[in-house]
Amino acid sequence: MLGVGRHPGWLAQNVMYKRIIRNAGWLFSTQVLGGLVGVVTLAMMARTVGPAGLGVIAIVQAYTRIVDRLIRLEPWQTIIKYGMEALEAGDTERFKRLLKASIVIDMAGALVAGSVAVGLASIATPLLNLSEEHTRYVQLLSLGLFFTLQPTGIAILRVLDRFDLLAKIDFGTVMVRFALTALAFWFGLGIWAFIVILLVERTLNGSVGFAFGLRELRRRGYTQILTPPLYGVLGENPGFLRLLWNSNINVILRQSTQRFDIIILSAFADTSAVGAYFLARRLSEATLRLTRPLSQVVYPELVRIWSSGTAQAFRKLVLTATLVLGGLSTVFYVPAAFYMGDLLALFFGEGFRDAALLVSVQLLAVAIYLSGTMANPAMLTIGRDRELVRITLISTVMFFVLIVPLILWLGPVGLSLNHLLFNVLWLGGCGVVIRDTVRARKRTEKRTAAIQAEVRP
Repeated sequence: MLGVGRHPGWLAQNVMYKRIIRNAGWLFSTQVLGGLVGVVTLAMMARTVGPAGLGVIAIVQAYTRIVDRLIRLEPWQTIIKYGMEALEAGDTERFKRLLKASIVIDMAGALVAGSVAVGLASIATPLLNLSEEHTRYVQLLSLGLFFTLQPTGIAILRVLDRFDLLAKIDFGTVMVRFALTALAFWFGLGIWAFIVILLVERTLNGSVGFAFGLRELRRRGYTQILTPPLYGVLGENPGFLRLLWNSNINVILRQSTQRFDIIILSAFADTSAVGAYFLARRLSEATLRLTRPLSQVVYPELVRIWSSGTAQAFRKLVLTATLVLGGLSTVFYVPAAFYMGDLLALFFGEGFRDAALLVSVQLLAVAIYLSGTMANPAMLTIGRDRELVRITLISTVMFFVLIVPLILWLGPVGLSLNHLLFNVLWLGGCGVVIRDTVRARKRTEKRTAAIQAEVRP
């Protein structure tokens, strides 16, 4: 692996930006195609089951995602950080121990999350305002939680700079879902068919990336990754458990606003309203796919720069990525919002035309978040994971304090407005911490340079 510190000045940044552009190019091309295919897939599903059926699917999926997110810890961010450091130092055994620890964490989390989701399905169904018939849907989709080695697969392929392979795997999964959805649409199948399709997608996401990650490890000579003992992992990687815990708590807090929202909305609205909101959320997720590649490829570069580069180079990379994402968000959002009603009716059916305002507000919330996508990886890179958790906790508390009043006042639109307020508060807090930390690093670098200049003969 090439470290930034091994290249002088402009050459280091040139190598870094070429690597970012190459990796982002792979991911962006497949994410754009995947996003477009995903919208077509959503359109076929919406036209087949209608707003009410889409609401049922949304609630079932929300239940499994909530259980999974609350119980299972994802180690990929921790493995990337310490795995990059191990490879930069040439410590192969340390790298293998990290991967073994990641696999153990994934397998344990999958077993517990799957068992809890299946076991509580019959109890949860009536609480979700679903009928007894829908219990089978919940149990069926919950089976996918047992197949979750995706975090380790992501960590391996990103550390080994195989973003191209990640992109192909992701796009392949999207195409499998598209093909199955097209069959269900063509034959006019019911909700159960789409639950099965979600189960297939979940299983593929949880296993294919890991399998290709193992193959890539063997190709590069990293064999017998399960052989080294786990003893020593914590000593070799100071702060491992803290980063694992804080990075996951941050994601749990943030995603709780994107998981419990549908469950809470279902208590105040019928399944048709939930279906309209779910459509808005899925379109927002499709938009996120367009800019997520840059965040994924920049995170390893941020780690490289912060550990062996300068604060100025770190600041420049974060600022450049933020400006690019902000520009892309504006270009996509403005024309879409202007013609939203017609677009929804054209692609998803007349039953969704009235959701134009709801979708527009939700996409605005996403546009604001996208402009600051670099905040999360930047906070983890500079060691401010504790502050990140605090900021996310404050924003999440505000979200849940406002959620019911805003729903009662504006209905599903109020829920989308709440996401917008969350993003503004969260990004503002992260921005302040990143700015202050970078300034402090700059001052330290200046003092160090001055001392070195004084002692230099």
